[in-house]
Amino acid sequence: MANILKLPDVWRTIRELDLESIRRDAEGRFRLVVLSDASEDAETVAALLGGGAGHPWLETRTPSELGSDDRATLTAVLAVTDQPALTPATDTAIQRLARAGVPVVTLVHGSGRPVDAVARAGESARVVVPALDDAALEPLAAALVRAVPAGLRLALARQLPPVRDAVFDLLIDETAKANATYTFTTAMAEAVPILDVPLNLADILVLTKNQLLMGYKIALGAGKSGRARELIGEVVGVVGGGFLFRQAARSLIGLIPMAGLIPKVAIAYTGTWAIGRAVVVWATQGQRVSPASLRRLSRDAAGRGRAFARGLLSDRRGRSASAQ
Repeated sequence: MANILKLPDVWRTIRELDLESIRRDAEGRFRLVVLSDASEDAETVAALLGGGAGHPWLETRTPSELGSDDRATLTAVLAVTDQPALTPATDTAIQRLARAGVPVVTLVHGSGRPVDAVARAGESARVVVPALDDAALEPLAAALVRAVPAGLRLALARQLPPVRDAVFDLLIDETAKANATYTFTTAMAEAVPILDVPLNLADILVLTKNQLLMGYKIALGAGKSGRARELIGEVVGVVGGGFLFRQAARSLIGLIPMAGLIPKVAIAYTGTWAIGRAVVVWATQGQRVSPASLRRLSRDAAGRGRAFARGLLSDRRGRSASAQ
């Protein structure tokens, strides 16, 4: 399958995109403030996000220390509290931040009640954890990454290693869903009452391009440097061009409505997910996964891929029924 589509063809398409804007996003600056009435709590959370060493773009403030000038330059705020009901000072600060368009994630520690996780007015998200320890990092990072503008996520990953997993998880899932949705749309457009649909090389190009861009973003988020073509070339070397093209083609060949649609769409999701996980291992650990490991990663995501495909098909049937 690698002979059907050559790497230079993929590169010609990718270089038409603004790869430098992606790099600028990854190398951009941010200003993240941890806000709390208890300074020690703010310092603890800042240390968690900074990997214990802190970071100059990661600051701690009490509500009284947060001025109007700060609101104009902030990327996001983490409000830390041990009480679900915020103090008047913290609540006032959050409302002002919300009016200024600053995302606010509130972290409530010491609570186990699900109701305490319901976001209040002015909050972009709210997370509840038993304690301010390493176990709190995963849900906190996931909420923070979803709250900030998409263009700032790679910068967070590049500068704050403890946040990388959350950024990469979201990026991989979004790309896998995008490729699966594209495959679904192609299937619907090309559905004919025969067993074989002609292979569309342009469609393979789209899926492969999305996967390589995902890999490029992961590499930048993990702190790697180098020219775009060099980094993308390394991604191809890690995954293998043959795997990229075979996986894309398998999700587009023989698209049969209904019965054959779900496995084909699922392949687009699982193959993209496996590629993303393999690139993360290389970018963060310096290791390359074997072809057998790539196949295992695909199997690991098979259930999610099928579930997503079924959801797309169910939504389409629902829309068709409502239109009648």
